[in-house]
Amino acid sequence: MHLVPTLIHALTTATLAAAVTPTRRSLPLSLNPTPQDLSNVTTGVSMRAPQALTNAKRLALGLPLLRPHRRITAPPTSSPLPPVPQRCNIRAVGTDNTDFGYLSPLWNGFGEYGMFQASPDGALELAFSYSPGSPSQISITAANGPSAMYSFFGAIVGFASTSNDFGLGSYHYAYLGGTTQTAAGAPPSSDGDNSFSAATGISKDIESAIWSYDPVTHALTAQWVNTDGAAPATHIVYANDSNKALAITGDVVAFQDTFGAPYPELLFTCVPPTPVTTTY
Repeated sequence: MHLVPTLIHALTTATLAAAVTPTRRSLPLSLNPTPQDLSNVTTGVSMRAPQALTNAKRLALGLPLLRPHRRITAPPTSSPLPPVPQRCNIRAVGTDNTDFGYLSPLWNGFGEYGMFQASPDGALELAFSYSPGSPSQISITAANGPSAMYSFFGAIVGFASTSNDFGLGSYHYAYLGGTTQTAAGAPPSSDGDNSFSAATGISKDIESAIWSYDPVTHALTAQWVNTDGAAPATHIVYANDSNKALAITGDVVAFQDTFGAPYPELLFTCVPPTPVTTTY
C-alpha cells in the first residue's frame, strides 16, 4: 500500500537533484575553429594582403568610408637614456624545465606561432627597442616572420573566448601571431589586422605592446591589458597537440580544464641570434 507514495517520493527526489545539479560541459571547447565553424565564412582563407577598396569605390557600392589611419606614437618618458635596440631568438622552457627549443618563423594553418626547432639557426628573429628605465609595453617586430603585412609578434583574441578580459577563474585567451601595431598600454583594439583573421576570415581584436624585457635575465614576459585598462596576471601556454599554437591567458588551470588538455606553461628567454659566418 505504501509502494506508490514511496515511488513518487523517490522520483521527486531524483528530479529535484537533477534540477540543482550544475550542468557540465560534456566535451571540451575547441581552441581553434573547426571546419563547421568556418563553413559560413565567405571571406576566404588567405595569407595574402587583402585588396582594399578606395573610398570612391566604397561610396559607389554603398559602403561606409574607411576610417583614417591613426599614427601610433610612443608615450612620453622621463628617462634621459636613449632606447636600446635588441635582436634575439626565443628559447622556450616549460615551468617544469622541459626544453622546447627555439621558436620557428612559421605559423600553423590559423596564422598562429607554435612551431619549435632544436637549433637557433633560422629561428624566429625578433627586433625591438626598450627604455632602460622601463623595459615594458614593448611592441616587437618579427624580422623574418611569415608576412610583412602582420609583422608584429602580438596577441590575437582567441576564437573560443567570449570576452576580451583575462582573470583568475577565466579561460579567456589570445593567440600569439602576426599583428599590426597597437598603442602601448591600450586595451584590445579592433582597428588592426592580424594573421588569424587573414587565415580564417574571423575578425578578432589585438594587442601588440604586450611585452616586457629583463636586460639582466633576458626574460621576455607578456602582459595583457583588459578592456577596463587593468593589467591581469598573464601566462604563456603551449597547445602542444595538433593545434601547435602559443597563447596567453590569465589562468592556466582554467585554460587547461576548458580545453581538456595539460597544456604546459612556458617561459621565454631572449637569446642573441647566432652570427652568420661567411665562408670564402
